[in-house]
Amino acid sequence: MARARTLIAVFALAGALAAVPALASGNARRVVGNCTKSQVRPASIIIACADANLQLTHLKWSSFGGATAAATGSYYVNDCTPDCAAGKFHSYPIRVTLSGAKACKDHFDDYRAASVVFTATRPKGAQTKLGLGCPLPG
Repeated sequence: MARARTLIAVFALAGALAAVPALASGNARRVVGNCTKSQVRPASIIIACADANLQLTHLKWSSFGGATAAATGSYYVNDCTPDCAAGKFHSYPIRVTLSGAKACKDHFDDYRAASVVFTATRPKGAQTKLGLGCPLPG
C-alpha cells in the first residue's frame, strides 16, 4: 500500500512538473495588439490605429505576461487644434496597467484593456480607460 502511494505521489509530481513549461509558455504568449502585429513588452502602443493621434510611448515594463501588465511611460496625443492635420503632439507622464487578455486570430492572448493614471497634468478630455484590439489583418 505504501509503495502504491509513493508511485501515485511520483506520478502526480511528474505531472505537475510537466505543466510548468506549459504555464510559462502560456504567459509568453500574452501580448499587446499594436495595430498590425502582436508584441511582447512593446516600447509603444498605438491606440488610434487609423491616424496614430493617440499612443502610449516610452513604455518601461515592471511586469508583463500575467493577468495584468504594468508600465510607466507617456500618453502622447495630438491636440487636433485647429484640426488633427495641423495639430501638435503633447506628452504626459503616466502609469498604465493592461488587463483582460483574450485570444485573437493570430493565436496570441492580447491584452484588451488599458487603465491609465496620469502622474502629473492630465490633458483635457483624456480617457483613462482605453480599449485595445487585436492586430488588424495585414
